[in-house]
Formats: sequence, structure tokens, C-alpha cells
Amino acid sequence: MTVARADERDQNLISETESVESNAETIVNKDESTENLLDKNYDIAREEHPDNPCDRGLDTHYYEKRWYDETQVYINSKFCEPALWFDNFFASDRIFDEGVAGTYIRWRNDFTYDEEQYFKFETRFTASVSLPGMEKKLRLTFEGDEDEDLRDIAPGDSDEARNSLGLQFDFLENARSKFNVSISLSPRIRFRYRYTLPLTETITLRLTQEVQKEASFVSARTRFDFEKLFYEHFLFRSSSEGKFSEEFDGADWLQAFILFQRLDRRTSLSYEASAKGITEPISEIIDYRVAFRYRKNFHRRWLFYEISPEVTWPITFDGNRTFIEQERRSKWRLFFRLEVHFGNTQKKKYTDYNKIR
Repeated sequence: MTVARADERDQNLISETESVESNAETIVNKDESTENLLDKNYDIAREEHPDNPCDRGLDTHYYEKRWYDETQVYINSKFCEPALWFDNFFASDRIFDEGVAGTYIRWRNDFTYDEEQYFKFETRFTASVSLPGMEKKLRLTFEGDEDEDLRDIAPGDSDEARNSLGLQFDFLENARSKFNVSISLSPRIRFRYRYTLPLTETITLRLTQEVQKEASFVSARTRFDFEKLFYEHFLFRSSSEGKFSEEFDGADWLQAFILFQRLDRRTSLSYEASAKGITEPISEIIDYRVAFRYRKNFHRRWLFYEISPEVTWPITFDGNRTFIEQERRSKWRLFFRLEVHFGNTQKKKYTDYNKIR
């Protein structure tokens, strides 16, 4: 079992991998009133318990609850209670004045089949628990080293994600920028700065810079995103990333283009193209990828599945990246994902950034 990084994007901006529905909600929909009626099949009216904010027993469900609904409520409550314990320990009874601790947990089960490696199964958790008794600056995390969204769209097989328990402290946060430091048991310390700039009502730029010290080496990562909303149901995103590390010479880079299409509030498509390469010891594009992704929210608000066929054109290097072991060839793969969400955190939308322009 592996655990992927609890990506900060899940709380700062749009996350296509967490929920394409979050992207879709930023787009004006002429049929919104009709869809809202359909949403009653999934709705939960939340009501806080006066003595225990983690107790979800007072919530009203607009559908018949089954055993898996009770399981989802139970896990939500159990992951809320540790956050309240920390808040009570460090901040006394102020926790009840400042609200329920924000919790976010995502469980992904990925099934892949390709013509070279055949069948593969991977299950991953991401987790982030906000502690409001710490003025919402401290979070307990269970995270890996990779951006989950880029991990999905990068060509080739990603390395198995390493997970570690840690704490993240937000030193600076406003509507557009955020600076935080995270320390984990790997051991690792990471500094991250992110700035989001809305150029217009439909165009947003975002810069992310990270520097981290892990084991015996230091690495730095720079990422730039360009996002454009258009035609009411489409979002285009371009992501460019460069990574420098004492582990290797030169830079590793990734370029990805994604076009999201909203079909309705619970169904979206994405059309993806990406390439990655290295600059040392030789400059080479080591893989290309084109893919199509269908994502559906089904049966409950917290259940999703994805289907994605893809084709890649990789080159295989030796472990030291000094010579080519296998020349470029084409390779197809079929991907299926079942995803479960838990938690009560709120995500920012484009309107949150545009308000201060």
C-alpha cells in the first residue's frame, strides 16, 4: 500500500484529479436550477452537534442510508477526533469557538493494464488534517514527494510514492499567495511558495517554487500553470515543471496540456498530452503521452470512477541515464480508478481570487 502526497492544491485551487466537479462549479451553467433539483439525490444537510463537533449524527440525508454510508460517516468522525484532541491539548476550549477541524482524506484504487507490464494494482491514501485551534496554520499530513495531478498526466510509470507522517505550518497566506514549511519523518524539510494571479475573469496564472532537503541531497522544483476558461464548459491548462537535484546532473522537465470538458455536474472529460525529458548527460525527450479521461461522480457525492485509455512513446535508459537500453516505441495502456472522499474542507474557486482584483 502506498500513500501519495496530500497536495495543497486540494485546498487552494482547482484539482482535476480530486474532483473535476470542482472545476465545473466555476463555470456558469444555464441549467443550474434543474441540476440542483437532481442533486437532492446526493445531498447531506450538515448540522453541528453542540457538544461534539465531530458527531455527524444530526446530519440529514436526502436518500436512504446504507451500510457503506454509515462507514463513510464513521471514518469522517474518527479522522476529525484526533484533530480535536490536538486542538484541545494546545488551545484549550477555544476549539469550540473556532469550528470543526478541517479534514481531507482521499482513497484511490488504480487498476492498469499495458502491453509491456500487463496488470498492475495500486492503492493510495492522501490525508490532511487542519487544526483550527492553531489559527488554521498547522496541519497534520500524510504525504509523499510528488504532485498528484502531475503524477496522473506525466508519461511513463512514476516511481512508487514514498509516504511519511509530518506537520505543515503556513507562515504566510492570503487570497493570492501562500508560503509554508513542512517537516516529515522521512526525514525531510520542505519550503514551498505559491502565487496565483488572475489576469482576467477567465485567465489565471500560478507559480509554485519548492526547495527541500531530504536524506543527503537538496532539490528544487519550479512549476508554472496557465489556465483559461472558455465556452462555458471548457477549461484549458498548461503546466510546465523543472526539477534540479544533487542526485543528478542537469534538469528533469515536464510539459503537459489538458483540455477539460464538462458534460454535467457529475461527469467530465479531459483530453491530455504531455512530454518529459532530461538535459544531462544528454538532452533527450524520454517519453510522450496522449490520453483521454472519463470521470464520473456516481451513487454518492463522495464516490468517483475514472476510465482512461492512453498511448505513450518511451525511451528506456539505464539506471545512471548514460545510455539507451531500449529505443523509442509505442505502448498502449488502459487505466481504471475507483476513488472515495472523506472530510469537510473547503476549496477555493476562481471567484475567490478574482474578488481582490
